[in-house]
Amino acid sequence: MPDQPHRIRILIASPSDVKDERKAAIEVIRSWNAVNNAVLLEAVDWETYAAPESGGEAQEKIDEQIVDKCDCAVGIFWTRIGTPTKVASGGAVEELQRLEGLGRKTMVYFSNADVPRTRMDYEQLQQVDEYRKKREKESLCWSYDTVSSFEKEFFRHLGIQIPRWFPELFSSKAFSEKDIPTPMFCDLARRYRATLTEELGKLKMLGSPDIDSVQVRLDDTFVPLRISHTWKTDERYHRRKREAAMQEEMRPHSPDELMRRVFPEYRLLLVIGDPGSGKTTLMKYYALCCLQGQQARLFGDDAGSVRVFFLPLRELKRDDAGQFLPLPEQLSVWSQARSNAIDPAVFDGWLRNADGARSLMLFDGLDEISDLERRKAAYSWIDRQHNGFSETYFVVTSRMTGYRKTEGVELEADHIRADVMDFTPEQQAEFLSKWFRAAYCRELCPSGTNPEEWLERKKKEAEERTKTIVEYLAKEENRGLRELAAIPMMVQIMAILWKEREYLPGNRTKLYRAALDYLLEFRDERRLIPPLLPADKARLVLSPVALWMQQELEADEAERSAMHAEMEKVLGTLDHPPSGEAFCKNLIDRAGLLVELGEERKEYLFRHKTFREYLAGSQLTETIKRNSGLIAPLVEHFGEDWWSEPLTFFMAQADAGMFDSFMEALFDSEVSAEFSVKQQTQLQTMITEAPQKTTKALCRKLLQPETSANRQRYILDCLKMLGKADALDAVSAFQLQGRAHDSDIERKAEEVDSVLTDQIMVMFGKVLLKVRPAGASNIIFTNYFEHKAQYILIPGGKYIYSQTEKEVSIPDLYFAKYPVTNRQYRSFIDFLAGKPSEAVNRLTLKAYTDALHELASSADDAVKGFNKYLKEERDLVNRFRSTYDDDRKFNKDEQPVVGVSCFDARAYCLWLSMLSGSEYRLPTEEEWEWAAGGRREEPGKVLSVKKYPWSDKPEPTPKHANFNGNEGATTPVGRYPDGATLEGLYDMAGNVWAWTGSRYSEDTSAVSLRGGSWSSIPEDLRCSARHYYYPDNHYFNDFIGFRVVRPSPKMNI
Repeated sequence: MPDQPHRIRILIASPSDVKDERKAAIEVIRSWNAVNNAVLLEAVDWETYAAPESGGEAQEKIDEQIVDKCDCAVGIFWTRIGTPTKVASGGAVEELQRLEGLGRKTMVYFSNADVPRTRMDYEQLQQVDEYRKKREKESLCWSYDTVSSFEKEFFRHLGIQIPRWFPELFSSKAFSEKDIPTPMFCDLARRYRATLTEELGKLKMLGSPDIDSVQVRLDDTFVPLRISHTWKTDERYHRRKREAAMQEEMRPHSPDELMRRVFPEYRLLLVIGDPGSGKTTLMKYYALCCLQGQQARLFGDDAGSVRVFFLPLRELKRDDAGQFLPLPEQLSVWSQARSNAIDPAVFDGWLRNADGARSLMLFDGLDEISDLERRKAAYSWIDRQHNGFSETYFVVTSRMTGYRKTEGVELEADHIRADVMDFTPEQQAEFLSKWFRAAYCRELCPSGTNPEEWLERKKKEAEERTKTIVEYLAKEENRGLRELAAIPMMVQIMAILWKEREYLPGNRTKLYRAALDYLLEFRDERRLIPPLLPADKARLVLSPVALWMQQELEADEAERSAMHAEMEKVLGTLDHPPSGEAFCKNLIDRAGLLVELGEERKEYLFRHKTFREYLAGSQLTETIKRNSGLIAPLVEHFGEDWWSEPLTFFMAQADAGMFDSFMEALFDSEVSAEFSVKQQTQLQTMITEAPQKTTKALCRKLLQPETSANRQRYILDCLKMLGKADALDAVSAFQLQGRAHDSDIERKAEEVDSVLTDQIMVMFGKVLLKVRPAGASNIIFTNYFEHKAQYILIPGGKYIYSQTEKEVSIPDLYFAKYPVTNRQYRSFIDFLAGKPSEAVNRLTLKAYTDALHELASSADDAVKGFNKYLKEERDLVNRFRSTYDDDRKFNKDEQPVVGVSCFDARAYCLWLSMLSGSEYRLPTEEEWEWAAGGRREEPGKVLSVKKYPWSDKPEPTPKHANFNGNEGATTPVGRYPDGATLEGLYDMAGNVWAWTGSRYSEDTSAVSLRGGSWSSIPEDLRCSARHYYYPDNHYFNDFIGFRVVRPSPKMNI
């Protein structure tokens, strides 16, 4: 028993390599004593309490003099086990064993800190590993990453265990965890900085040999960004802005450049990125710049002192009335949850720059607020904090699904939006090089091997692995994998699998499965550590839990005991299962899949949200296999952001029967009465990722009389995308029976009919035109050289041209129904690469090249500079290829091609002209304006054009066009029937500006653009609106495409 009145002796047992932790333990005990008068803790270490004595081994004398007199102990281990004794592998091990043999309590800690190679002793490390495994089997141990984290954890654990171990000393006082005192540091600012450093100063290196935390190095943490001035500013389209200035605005910026450009004028930066794109890593980078004294990187040389704050937005707290607490209180709660109590008034003063320091507030993960109404409230709350703390700078991150202005989710405060860009192939190679070097160089040097030679050998292995995977990804047949590797987390998963197994699965779903297998089982197997559960059984437990969180909790975090109970529903069906608590600890310490939240660690969170979403989707597939009736309620979630990824993962693992049932339930549901663009995009993604597809349900729904116009349009889009010939009978019957609700759907059916016909026979040569049935209001022809692109006759006429206010006359023209798509443009690139399709192999590359150079060298003022443009890059594939061809945001087949210059567009038109024998070209400005807004419904009158392609009213809405950054990128062509012209031309407003064949003015070589784009302000959607760009510029223009016209005479029908 401890000495009276209230003294408890705590032995600090450790080898010599943890001197800093020993000092920290003594300081923590002093902090306890400073604020707790009821009990006195006495730190006992052998250096202070032992004395020289003869008559026995050194450890025996230490045991007799001090160990036996202690009431409890703390053991701390890192790289060394210590000097062997007669009864144990080291002195500290013997001390712990001796106390435990006397029935006294111990707490044992193991450090996860990196081991410097200069002090690495392989045999000692091996003994520590063996001792750790043994202890973890027999007791609850604790691990830590830094001395600071050990200090906090040890203080917290003292508050938990001392009252439990010695309850008689606390009988006169109600003592609980809430009474744990806070460590006493010198000043509040240093305490908060220490908390932030502990929280943000480490990165989990997914798939590293130990899934350990590794120190973040600023120069290795690079997240490229695309800055988009699309909010409350039209600088991007300033009519007088010089080309160089425009290019500077639009080029990608590093995180440092971005911050320096934004914050002189704005105080709020919104960062949008896809899952796994590195948004949180960016926030850590910004925080560490400030914490490590490198704030000049972000604010310039005159930055002065910068105080940084961090808050995950899923941790926002509400008051009793359901309102979010003010920012100072939120920060206080967050800090308190990490054992660091700081009064809200202190945070209030800091945020108001009371001490002269600049403040940077980092809000991470708005999309993780799953409830839409709560997320809207969070945006309003951020606006209020931005207005209330006028001296503070703010950065907010979100997935695109968490920020949709079309759903009323937007920031009102003036801000700049930036998009996290995909990795380029060069950045993929750089990332892989760093990852492999870190992974290989962290492996332990074998005993008897020269450490420097070992390190050089590992570096060489890392370089070889990097080279082989980069070459593998560069192959054309691996284009899909290369696109996945543009996502930082996906390329990290690829690196794991390539390092361990030298193979890469073929799609995203298989990548996740293989990564989970590795993390759950194979990594430990390589180290001869038996997994707690094999990967297949671990997934049996995790998948239902992930779906439970998705469906029932509707949250990314789960309370500990509830998750344990949910896991044990499946664990109880296995042979010799671990407890739910033990399994969760394994997922935290070994697999690295879960993390604990809060000071009391009462909640679990999947480290990467997409792993939970993948597992939830997997469980949906298994559940629906057993009960297909669950599809109908699942369909009701279609279009909800919270369900987007799980539904996609579900469909990626569904069989043909599930696919068919889902489509039937979807088009039976009210959900499909009117799809948003977001829902259309999700449907397209699900169809793309589905491994097995069938058209049966879609064909049945298409022919049912009660199917609405909107549903007819969506079903035809699905059938076109599926491209299965077995749907042709249904589409033909749909046309013959006149089931289309309007002429636009008739044209859509014709378009799909043409695509499906090509699945049966290849039509080229003599059969180039497919004329619409007699009685149709317009003549449409199909160009089989452009994947069945439709051209619509726009009758000629006279009107008042907006730029001159004079009458002009326009001839009959065939306008492409849509802007040129990536699919169409890639056929041109394939031709240049010597891989033409059967439909275009009649033209030789030499004939085309000769004609191209003849055009570029002509005296025509419209192609001035074209010849120089060709000489700058003689490889025509590289010259004309879209600069966004590998960008997942812009490179889908049915999206309009962007990143092409006006010269590229002219080269495409020449190719079409030579293939067909008819002229194809860009429209002039006058022709474009007439096609977009000419009042052809009032023949005989010479009038100005309509305000918008659909009419003078209403003003643009998200149903009419893709504009104002509403969708964050281009959308597939044909998504906005409400915005189509009278004849059925789509995307004449929004989505992409269109190159024309006209110069902007007589005194410039710049070319006119028409139509507005996905990022344009509403005014740019007017039929009379114009912009300009230089004809040779295809860099940083993710907003310019083109549309082709055929000025042929009327066809003889």
